Amino acid sequence: MTKLISGFSKLNKEEKLNWLAENYFQNPKETKSIIQQYWNSNKELQQLHDDFIENTLTNFYMPFGVAPNFVINNKTYAIPMVIEESSVVAAASLVGKFWSSRGGFKTSVLSTTKIGQVHFMFAGNKEAIEAYFLKNKTELFAATASITKNMEKRGGGILDIILIDKTDELANYYQLHVTFETKDSMGANFINSCLEAIAKQFQNDDIEIVMSILSNYVPECLVRAEVSCKIDDLGGENPKKFAQKFEQAVKIAEIEPYRAVTHNKGIMNGIDAVVLATGNDFRAIEAGAHAYASRNGTYSSLSHCKVTEDTFTFWIEIPLALGTVGGLTALHPMSKLSLELLQKPSAKELMQIIAAAGLAQNFAALRALTTKGIQHGHMKMHLQNILNQFHATEDEKLAVEQYFESKTVSHAAVVDKINSLRKEKINWINFLDETLVRKKLYGLRNQNKPVFGKMNAQQMIEHLSTVTQIANGNLKTDIFVSDEKSARRKPFLDTENELQLGFRNSLLAENPNLLQFESIDAAIDDLILQIQLFKTVFAKDVTRKVVHPFFGELDVEYWKKFQVKHFTHHFKQFNLL
Repeated sequence: MTKLISGFSKLNKEEKLNWLAENYFQNPKETKSIIQQYWNSNKELQQLHDDFIENTLTNFYMPFGVAPNFVINNKTYAIPMVIEESSVVAAASLVGKFWSSRGGFKTSVLSTTKIGQVHFMFAGNKEAIEAYFLKNKTELFAATASITKNMEKRGGGILDIILIDKTDELANYYQLHVTFETKDSMGANFINSCLEAIAKQFQNDDIEIVMSILSNYVPECLVRAEVSCKIDDLGGENPKKFAQKFEQAVKIAEIEPYRAVTHNKGIMNGIDAVVLATGNDFRAIEAGAHAYASRNGTYSSLSHCKVTEDTFTFWIEIPLALGTVGGLTALHPMSKLSLELLQKPSAKELMQIIAAAGLAQNFAALRALTTKGIQHGHMKMHLQNILNQFHATEDEKLAVEQYFESKTVSHAAVVDKINSLRKEKINWINFLDETLVRKKLYGLRNQNKPVFGKMNAQQMIEHLSTVTQIANGNLKTDIFVSDEKSARRKPFLDTENELQLGFRNSLLAENPNLLQFESIDAAIDDLILQIQLFKTVFAKDVTRKVVHPFFGELDVEYWKKFQVKHFTHHFKQFNLL
């Protein structure tokens, strides 16, 4: 039973794990084993990860992939991406290579200003607070001198402090709106420290400081990425039609919020993956990007497209507050490796790389949506997840991948294919092979016990002859099978499934029929004769149809399918396969 606990944070990792396993899981031993298998064998490295957050139990792995062949401002990159969603890295890689031969991505940083605010309440008149602010503005800068000293050496610091009156929206509410340049640092701690120092200096008996905090909405920390080429260079069967549909898809996302949300989510697939890989704050990036998408009062597309007479242009402008020094980027070994892979970019360069990754992902999604559909490529990649879910072997994976090369992938279809591979192989009997049939039946005697059913060996052989006579037209039945039943039953004959044990058609009595022949050998001779007649009558008239007492009216192909299943079923009855 679950329960509350006091002092959980004071327990060591083993004690935390033991308590959780015993109180929240049905199999504590298995739970602890799963969690511990993700611990790093390097204790020093594991301790580093443990110290990132509080109450750490283990590591939660995410795939680290690379999208090569990105040409950005004539410089080639291999972009690291951390994401669990299939198809994202593959799509980015394909688009990176696609545009590498069409001029690549052209990017530019439009501005790098970041924002923080001191929120306060003041009940006096507006002129008084404005006068107080102007009188003390210089002192507000001075109050942060010890904090901004090093940042200013790198060319950053506080850009400006302005007073904003918000009393029309909330009684007595004002802001000190502070703008910053933080260079290669994302600057969250720097900004918040400055804001708290400013608030402390600004506060008096008439001013109530509510809070001092940076804003993750940074519309003046903006980057642009663009791709452009001649329409004919887009390739495909009809590049002009593709360009027009692509532009229409973007315009729909510009005016339709329901579409815009999913459209922008695709952009963030590419952006977040690189943000995570480089140790930056993807939650801040997400929040700021979506706020920017709503800046005009309606949620809209972050990307845009223009098609002229002969040119296709696709671009994005997005706020990205990033850092390449400090924070997790300086602590996490994989983040440091990612930045080295990106050739140790500055924060401005990283903004441009990440914007290009987001635009690439958006191009990939829109190209798929306006041509083959998004599921065509996505489900091909999702195929691996399904295979891993069912612990497929390498041979099974290869067989399934080959099977779906020209088929639509769905979860149900993949499961069916896996099950068919794992199903015991059926040695179907070719009943038209007279030599094979005679060979299999040779030596069978009535003393042989059936695996199932009441028939003895000779009764089984005579039963096969009887059903074959029905197909040949030599044995008339008065059984009626409605079209509705036939339509429901016949599809079974197209499957790889066997007749179930105990399957009995309506011609069969509860107990086996009396023997018609004096010996098994005579019964076998008659069965071979009926098989020969089957070939003859259907060869004379390939269009003839004969009613089967269970499946209804069948043509020659469906009779063959039934007979293969039927012979196999009864040969198994006497262990002949």
